[in-house]
Amino acid sequence: MAFAGHQHDHATGMNEYSHDDKFAAQHISDTSIANHAMPDRKREAPPLVKVMSDEERYRKELSLVRKIDIRLMPMVILMYIMNYLDRNNIAAARLAGLQKELKLSSTQYSTAVSILFVGYVLMQIPSNLFLNKMGKPALYLPTCMIIWGVISGATGGCQSYGGLIATRFMLGFIEAAYFPGCLFYLSSWYTRKELGFRTALLYSGSLLSGAFSGLIAAGITSGMNGTKGLLAWRWLFIIEGVVTVVIAFAAFFILPNFPRTTSWLSEEERQLAAWRLEEDIGEDDWVGSKEQTFFHGMKLAFLDIKMWILMVILFCFVASGSVTNFFPTVVQTLGYNNIISLLLTAPPY
Repeated sequence: MAFAGHQHDHATGMNEYSHDDKFAAQHISDTSIANHAMPDRKREAPPLVKVMSDEERYRKELSLVRKIDIRLMPMVILMYIMNYLDRNNIAAARLAGLQKELKLSSTQYSTAVSILFVGYVLMQIPSNLFLNKMGKPALYLPTCMIIWGVISGATGGCQSYGGLIATRFMLGFIEAAYFPGCLFYLSSWYTRKELGFRTALLYSGSLLSGAFSGLIAAGITSGMNGTKGLLAWRWLFIIEGVVTVVIAFAAFFILPNFPRTTSWLSEEERQLAAWRLEEDIGEDDWVGSKEQTFFHGMKLAFLDIKMWILMVILFCFVASGSVTNFFPTVVQTLGYNNIISLLLTAPPY
């Protein structure tokens, strides 16, 4: 009740906060009410958090969330943009000469598109289990990004259908680490109420990549076709692969691991960051590999009906979105040349 009274006294000041601040404020209010209604005597706040007043904690939590947003979100979104670009640039490469130079039939091209998802499906769950065991997402995710960037660039050196199939399979195998790993990573920093908005921001990276993909491919096709004796589709893979590797190296210096081990947070901020997650879900975010086994999380997931429902929804969503792999070709059937067709793929996004 004391905290509720405080919120009323400061209603005018709170109007200046952004929508996201009000979102965080509501979470803090709900958490405080829940703690008063159902006290948990088994858990006790860390020393530096325990001495905070409701007003002080409210201010410091808003500041902490802003600090985390600025440090995490731009980089993880940029990494996801490159994840999608490297996966779907084969659609633009088709118009830039890939199918013609490698002498691929339509069935072979479709197989090259689809084989990526075989590797993707095989690696998603093992990757997250390994990440949970390793406990160092700031090392694991950029490392995977460097590997898939190299593979993406190597696609530009393919000389046959078999080589294309091999590189696409390996690309999917390595890229599978990022999206599920990133969701796990964000859940270790944000509460449940904050996570939905951040996940939506992350997923927006896939739409941005669709918009940029056609523009980048059009620029490379018009300006680099034949440069150094290479057709434009080879330059497309090489350039985007190099950019991916550069961004991945930058991520090593920007992304943190988990709240308890982050050097750019003060001790008070580390305690608050870890405690608010524990308070939100009733347990700590991540303590160590000894406390969490490979198969403990898998068992919890398989027994959760929500996981199966969401899996079916995501399956339908991804299946319906597979048209993006053929979108430039579809646009070309309207009678435009290759460059105009690539440019026209951007506006829908």
